[in-house]
Amino acid sequence: MKDYIKEKVLAVINIPEEKIKIEIPPEDNMGDFSIQCANLRNEQYHNPLEIANLIKDNFKDELGYFQEIKTMGPYLNFYLDYTKFNSKTILEIESTKEYGSLNQGHNEALLIEHTSINPNAEPHIGRCRNSLIGDFLSNLYAFTGYQVERHYFINDIGKKIALLVIGIEKYGLKDESFSAILDVYVKISKEATTNEKLEEQAFSYLKEVESGNPEMINKFKEITDKCVQGQLKIFDKLDIHFDVFTHESNYVYNNYLDEILTKLENTGKLHQDELGRKYVDLSEYNIPTKEPVLVLTRSNGTSLYPMRDIAYTIYKINLNSKHNYIVLGEDQEVYMAQISAVLDILGYKAPELISYSYVLLDGGKMSTSAGTVVLITDFMQAVRETLRKEFKKRNSEVDEEKLDILVNACIKFTMLNVSKKKIVNFNLENATSFTGESGMYILYSIVRAKSILRNNTYDLTKPLVYQNALENKIIKELANFKEVINELLISNEPAHLTKYIFNLTQLFSKFYEQINITNEPDLTLKNSRLRLLNCIVEVLTSALKILGIKTIEKL
Repeated sequence: MKDYIKEKVLAVINIPEEKIKIEIPPEDNMGDFSIQCANLRNEQYHNPLEIANLIKDNFKDELGYFQEIKTMGPYLNFYLDYTKFNSKTILEIESTKEYGSLNQGHNEALLIEHTSINPNAEPHIGRCRNSLIGDFLSNLYAFTGYQVERHYFINDIGKKIALLVIGIEKYGLKDESFSAILDVYVKISKEATTNEKLEEQAFSYLKEVESGNPEMINKFKEITDKCVQGQLKIFDKLDIHFDVFTHESNYVYNNYLDEILTKLENTGKLHQDELGRKYVDLSEYNIPTKEPVLVLTRSNGTSLYPMRDIAYTIYKINLNSKHNYIVLGEDQEVYMAQISAVLDILGYKAPELISYSYVLLDGGKMSTSAGTVVLITDFMQAVRETLRKEFKKRNSEVDEEKLDILVNACIKFTMLNVSKKKIVNFNLENATSFTGESGMYILYSIVRAKSILRNNTYDLTKPLVYQNALENKIIKELANFKEVINELLISNEPAHLTKYIFNLTQLFSKFYEQINITNEPDLTLKNSRLRLLNCIVEVLTSALKILGIKTIEKL
């Protein structure tokens, strides 16, 4: 509706579209939409009152959405004709396969990389925020018509992986499980702190990989692939999946890194320090670091992670230079600025960075070194047990398959319900509550609605009649879903969607409590309300799907 209003305003007055700020008035008697006309001044019109009257007198409402358009001082207020608006909205939702999507992507390819944690680490709840935001974005872009490709970068080379290979050679594995591999890594890492020869051996192995030794390359890949499979089993439980896996080692044994270094040398930005390390001069870029340089190689000539990251990013850009995203924590923003600067020197446009803040658990910041990291598997189990206890209090039981869905809903809704630039302070009790802003409250409400729809039938051929202000408000909110999706493509902000879902669910709760649905004697009115109920379920289900949350039929 906001787009419709903008289109008609632009037909009256010549101004940039971004100047038109459409708001929802604070009181019902002020209409359904409002424009502050002081923002619409141009070279021809300066008086807000004159502008308001100009638009009112020349607004061409061909679809007949508005029963009245009023000027109130410098404001222009629009009053919907709910008889027409309600019917059109309900019919549109009923006849549209994915209501809310305007096919903004036009089937264009879109690449997004997220998660990409080190193979020698088990995902913890802090890092999981990357995965949840990345999955939300992937779902959003797919919903709006993009052909999404989800990428995962496997860091199968580096000192930590070299130590892991050495540890397995030295100690072996008690079994092929992910936990057994992690146990070996912890053991060899501890030993390396007092045994310098292990570090020397690790660098020797790295040198062999970069020299193209196929046996060593396979050793590195084999163990990291086992690790990644272990990680993916954990992400499967969260219903998070990937399409493309790329090994970091792909870029170190085929002269690709040497080619990039040669190109950098030709720009005059590549230098060598007194230790023999090669670095890029970034002094021309405004990056908040102590030294305006990015070191790319060790003194022995082997590459550091930034060098390989640049190579991988160039590979991704060559795959998709138009729609290319990467999700990283805010602690990586400076690093990504450095990578972007090097890419700019080489003539490439860097992927768009989408960053996020960290996670607290009931006020405590997690720290790997302090031993306060909470693994996602343990965290999911804690949520699971909390839900089991809650159902037991209610003298109810829930099967494991439904419990999987509920656990994910509790975690995802709570984590995504906070602006990505703000800290998540995760409270287990609030996240699993059947009331308030929680995944449980949303899913439980949908179950209620589905129960009514299962036990009643409705006819799509009968006329639609609504006579309640709450019904008007709900339908207006349903129509707003398209604009919410549009805004999400600009902001990439999952919290905007969770707030919409919660608001719509609250309106449903009022509808459920205050409006007679199943016992309504007027069959036309009853039929209309059942159809409205079905539209609420459809929109909530689509919105939750974008968050990566499934719905259930019964509890």
